[in-house]
Amino acid sequence: MKGKALRSRLLNLLKVGISAGMLVYVLVFRVDLRALAETVSGARWGPLAGAGALAIAGVALRAVRWLALLRALDIRVPLGRLVRLYFVGTFFNIFLLSGFGGDAIRMMELARHSKRTPEAIGTVLVDRATGLWVLFVLALLALPFGSAGIPRETVLLIAAVSVVGVVGGWLAMGTRLIPWLGSRVKLPGQAKLERFYRAVGGCGYVALGQACGISLAFNLLNITVNYLIARGFNVDLPYGLFFLFTPLVSLSLMLPSVGGLGVREETFRLVYGTVGVPDSTAVAMSLSNYGLQTLLPGLIGAVLYAVEGASELKGRPDPEMQE
Repeated sequence: MKGKALRSRLLNLLKVGISAGMLVYVLVFRVDLRALAETVSGARWGPLAGAGALAIAGVALRAVRWLALLRALDIRVPLGRLVRLYFVGTFFNIFLLSGFGGDAIRMMELARHSKRTPEAIGTVLVDRATGLWVLFVLALLALPFGSAGIPRETVLLIAAVSVVGVVGGWLAMGTRLIPWLGSRVKLPGQAKLERFYRAVGGCGYVALGQACGISLAFNLLNITVNYLIARGFNVDLPYGLFFLFTPLVSLSLMLPSVGGLGVREETFRLVYGTVGVPDSTAVAMSLSNYGLQTLLPGLIGAVLYAVEGASELKGRPDPEMQE
């Protein structure tokens, strides 16, 4: 346990170090703070308010996707409870520097109310995987139509990342290659992989298809959020371009960081800079993305967590969960 606690502390320090270092790099060395302040002061609040409303709706839509996977396993949880868990999970991801993040909260609560714990926990992993896989599919489909004006190197990067994401997702969810490999060579995170495949097998392809369909709606909503944020800062870019840039930003957020801070800002600056967006505007877009898609749901989650009480997530039975 001591070794595990030490690794957790070191990972937390790494997250803080990466976020702090990237923020200092971007805000001190790459962006004119006066220009950033002027960009923010000139923002149009109508599109930004619309983006915020869609971001909140996106949280609920992700809960619907999770519900489809759980029902395939005959695990009955009310949708309202899943929505609250998503909001509370976002709060934990933002404000608590521990391995006990949002996914862990969802896994723990589900395990507490299920007799098929490994499969149920695996749905959290499948839930994430389907969302990211559909995003890469959308990028590949949009590439022939939305790449005009983007530097060739960026187009090739998007194509390569999307192909790897689509093929990798298909191998993970549609074949037994990785578990076969894991049975011969112990892979990192082997226990999570086994839970993932048990969940995939238990859900079946009908539920996976439903999850992918809901992921399509969610990703279209997510792309629209980014488009509205850009419009809020008077950035007039084709809607199709956001199909290509959003997967790169989403992929970058898998790097260790505190809520994606620093990593997100540098990714926005690099990606949107390829089509002529000034650094100060790209960073303003990124900070707004963080505020609307991460901080706002996290604050809602904090309120819900305070209202429900910490004891409920730690073990007190919830009448709604027993319906």
